[in-house]
Amino acid sequence: MGAAVQALDLPGGAQASAQLLPALQGLLRDAGLTWSDLDAIAFGSGPGAFTGLRTACSVTQGLALGADCPVIVLDTLMAVAEDARQQAPQDCAPGDTVWVLQDARMEELYVGAFTWDGADWQVAQAAQLWPLTEPIARWAQVSQDTAKDLHLCGNALQAYPDRFATLWPLGVTVMGETAAPRGGALLALAQRAWARGDTVDVALALPRYVRDKVAQTTAERRAIAQAPRHIDRLMTEADIPAVLEMEQAACVHPVHAWTEDNYRSSLRSGYWMRVRCEVDGGRIVAVCVAMDGVDEIHLLNIAVARAQQGQGIARALLGLLYERCLARQASLLWLEVRPSNERACALYTREGFVEVGRRKGYYPAPDGREDALVMRRNIDLGGTARAMD
Repeated sequence: MGAAVQALDLPGGAQASAQLLPALQGLLRDAGLTWSDLDAIAFGSGPGAFTGLRTACSVTQGLALGADCPVIVLDTLMAVAEDARQQAPQDCAPGDTVWVLQDARMEELYVGAFTWDGADWQVAQAAQLWPLTEPIARWAQVSQDTAKDLHLCGNALQAYPDRFATLWPLGVTVMGETAAPRGGALLALAQRAWARGDTVDVALALPRYVRDKVAQTTAERRAIAQAPRHIDRLMTEADIPAVLEMEQAACVHPVHAWTEDNYRSSLRSGYWMRVRCEVDGGRIVAVCVAMDGVDEIHLLNIAVARAQQGQGIARALLGLLYERCLARQASLLWLEVRPSNERACALYTREGFVEVGRRKGYYPAPDGREDALVMRRNIDLGGTARAMD
């Protein structure tokens, strides 16, 4: 490959396959080259749209066979990171990790992370399929010191602006607002791969898929929407390690989480303890602990896995508590909450809890102690409890 770069970016879609070969022929003609002059053919292997990947793969195989040259298989998400770096090199210093978020449709994202070492990219997180809720669940609670080191790019940021709005006040860096796997980025990756000798035989020029199934029938979509995603059951001693791991990862600071002794003593005391588990695999995603009184119930702890926050699980667990209040004829439901836990405070207020007091220095905190807001909700014993998901 010489020093001159010629790139042409065309829109994708149904016409891409018809336009691709004439466009490539035109690039070669403008450079004064023929197919026999090629040293290698590079292509973005994905992840990405099924039709686009198949087109890129099949055209590459056909051309490489005809030109009798090797193939360079490129990571499409890495090409997005490279395009973002080319657009805003001042935002990408050696050692920075860039997260690429590409719209995968079906309420999902193609996600990968790459660290720039000053000369090339190193894979920090191989391509994965994330639910659309995962970035906010993962990053919305990080400190501003952590957020300033978070570099994001990809078309999902423009496709779902409302979904990411809570990240921007934290100081997150958005690199290359129009970043895409453009020809110039792919060529830069190909040149580095060629210098390393990273070529493969044409038979290994294959698409990279991270989604097992690319389409669903109407009946399948309806069945998935109607099928229960979670089950609720009694918590047992065997659940403690999984609950501790889930809660500690969900809390802003580990000191906010319950301890193993808290859970063991609650089990010994016979408190009302429930876990919510995924139907598929049984992974625990939430826990709720409450203590019964004569005519009242006290909510002691409620925690939801970080990736599942914002999906109504805490409200659903409160719904179970409302049902228990009715069953035990408990007219009051009490709880304490940290004032710093603004999300929980907002939820309890929406659910009808009112602040009735404050306990000074009630909770341990990273820098000492933190007060507890005492909140209470009156339960209408003649009404119907709400069970929500």
